[in-house]
Amino acid sequence: MHVTTIDRYFPAAGELLSWTVDISAARPAISDVPPSFNQAVHLAAAGESSTWLAAAFTVRGRVDRTALGAAYHALITRHGTLHSAFSPGPGGVRRHSYDPRDLVLRIDTVIDTTSGAALRERLRDSLDRACHPFGHPAYLFAAIDRDDASTIICGFDHCHVDAYSISIVIDDLHRLYDECRRDGDAIDSARPAMSGNFVDFCAAESQAPPVAPADPRMRQWLRFFDDRDGALPTFPLDLGVAPGATAAQATEVRALLGPAATERFAALCRRNGASVFGGTLAAMADSVRRLGGGPELPLLFPMHTRREEKWRDAVGWFTTNAPLRVVGTGDLVDTIRRTGPELRRAVALGEVPVPQVIEAMGGLRRTRADIFMVSYVDYRALPGAERHQAIEAHHISNATTADDAQFWISRTGDGLALRARHPDTLTAHRTIRAFADELVRTMRAGVELADPADGDVVGL
Repeated sequence: MHVTTIDRYFPAAGELLSWTVDISAARPAISDVPPSFNQAVHLAAAGESSTWLAAAFTVRGRVDRTALGAAYHALITRHGTLHSAFSPGPGGVRRHSYDPRDLVLRIDTVIDTTSGAALRERLRDSLDRACHPFGHPAYLFAAIDRDDASTIICGFDHCHVDAYSISIVIDDLHRLYDECRRDGDAIDSARPAMSGNFVDFCAAESQAPPVAPADPRMRQWLRFFDDRDGALPTFPLDLGVAPGATAAQATEVRALLGPAATERFAALCRRNGASVFGGTLAAMADSVRRLGGGPELPLLFPMHTRREEKWRDAVGWFTTNAPLRVVGTGDLVDTIRRTGPELRRAVALGEVPVPQVIEAMGGLRRTRADIFMVSYVDYRALPGAERHQAIEAHHISNATTADDAQFWISRTGDGLALRARHPDTLTAHRTIRAFADELVRTMRAGVELADPADGDVVGL
């Protein structure tokens, strides 16, 4: 999986196709299931920018338009969040549910684009307009049609998907498209069994039992914020944006370690009681320390909530957050040894519903719109991972505005990679590039510390 942003996505020219979801015959039912916590926060900020995630992958030859339309419809049928919608009103946000049998997909746009740059801008504009959290659909179904190899693309407002969902969508669509090309529209009429419904998950979340204030996990949450005077963490290095100000978003994409070096780094982490994520966080803390950001790196990290098997293949925003302090000692092995146990303890804090933490605190103090966080996804463990490289699978995010740094670490068959989102200021560019350079040096130095028996260092 190649993790990038739309400003770093460079598709070859072709014919841009898109599908319209006709809801004129539909009679949506009002649902009493409230938005999840993540959805509620996202919906409250609707209109500030278009926050979407997109999936893209390559298929051989021209697009079979009938088959792809049927595959898209089958995708909607399989995933409950894709036939639900939100609407604002005087009484607050309401959720609506559609019967997918009432939704009709039709080719809406066919644009022949001879310039890849022009095609990307058209695609970006289409995603911005289609992927809005209110109304149905909140997503775009599209493709780039070419003689030799075509690209299937679909984007979703963030309120319906997370990073894990992008891999599920690619896996589902790849299979559904192949079956529809082979069997015609039979798969659509057969209505494949739905994966676990994210709307059901939202209902369960709204009924989560309270966590007592004396619970050790709640006390650790509160201590994390007490140490920061109730404020959310921010990236400790200068980004050239004053509190309360924002800038356009810039993106840094960087390979950290190749596949063999990643295996060596993983072995180093295991021997010292940490996961690859823990080891990467340790390297980040040491890098920040060397760049003058101080020894402590407080952050939030997202973690998925697919703890039951029924959610494993479901599309939705199945994430929560947990707090963590990483202390950089300047000695990577020592920092890794300290970080591993701290990360394991922090994972347990993710069991405490964030709304209950906020209520116990009496509210959060925010100095910036963005939240400094570090995300880690091992795409090798996600559905369809075995074909990601062959079909050029992409996870593409929008580029909007930023006032803090956020980092996504991805592990694939190609090794470890970094995507950083930060303000588009000269200071931030210098800071993030220096940080990424230092992180690469730190991790590669760690690989050199690994036992040669752990593998070849080719691929550094």
